[in-house]
Amino acid sequence: MTNPFIRILATLVSAVMLLLVGAGGGKDHKVKSPDACRLNFAVLSDSHIEGNNTARYKVFAKSLRDVKRNQSGADAVVFLGDNTMNGNSMENMLFHGTVSRELKGEKILPVLGNHDIGNGEGDYAALQSRWYAYTDTFFNLKLTTPYYYDVIDGCYFIVLGTEAHTSNTMTMTDDQLAWLGFVLEDAARSGRPVFVFSHHPERSARRANPDSPYSLTDMLSEYAETHDLFYFSGHTHRTLTKSSFNTYYNFPEINLPRLTELQGEKDNEVFGGTGFGVEVEVYDTEVVVRGRNFYTGEWAADNSGPIEATYTLKNPIAH
Repeated sequence: MTNPFIRILATLVSAVMLLLVGAGGGKDHKVKSPDACRLNFAVLSDSHIEGNNTARYKVFAKSLRDVKRNQSGADAVVFLGDNTMNGNSMENMLFHGTVSRELKGEKILPVLGNHDIGNGEGDYAALQSRWYAYTDTFFNLKLTTPYYYDVIDGCYFIVLGTEAHTSNTMTMTDDQLAWLGFVLEDAARSGRPVFVFSHHPERSARRANPDSPYSLTDMLSEYAETHDLFYFSGHTHRTLTKSSFNTYYNFPEINLPRLTELQGEKDNEVFGGTGFGVEVEVYDTEVVVRGRNFYTGEWAADNSGPIEATYTLKNPIAH
């Protein structure tokens, strides 16, 4: 339920925090072929907004400003879960208030991550209800389940979510899997690419009912045999490289790192990098996924060149 008081308080809290960290601005950029691009959106993961951790918050706020500086605009911005570290009220106010403030006017699609519901600890139902309240208040999403979908320019954006208090797996009930089947049937009739978003990698999906007739892997793989489907996940915190764009079955899975990785953290020592996510561009005959460092305002690259991938569509988009 929308809560005007929470909106006002979160806006004030985020404004004060922005003053404290002095996040700075992003850099102007645009899609590769502005005249030909049909749809484009940004995907960020694992913001892990944490209490008074100003260093992490500064990376987050500055990255949002870079997203906003895309001169081609953005049809959507997707946050792949673990938006907060503990799911408490202060962290939710900072995350939702800052996103609402810095990305005003953008369509926001949030994903529920394990840290957003306590990372296996605390009251799962209460934390999930809190998340629903914030997504309604700030993004006008009337959610009653962690899974939902939207249609943007004819393309289906499907959000999946765990239905159990687990950390490293996405537990899916028969209801969610059956729902996904119906949505994919509708998407097939559109003839447009389908984009699936989950906090957890596809291989981490588990059926709540061991005897379920449904399998996420089978459903997505079968659909992708004849249709265009892309799966985006986070959770692993691994840095963005060309190997982040994998094709395990009949569809690519793009696994994103923690946006707010900080120098000196354990994960950073192993994997490295801060501020990374992707921008996705849809053209008539292909989808281009481009790695970007939203913190520095640069396109991601390694020693062999840009970190990006181009996927030829099985079903070109008709005009």
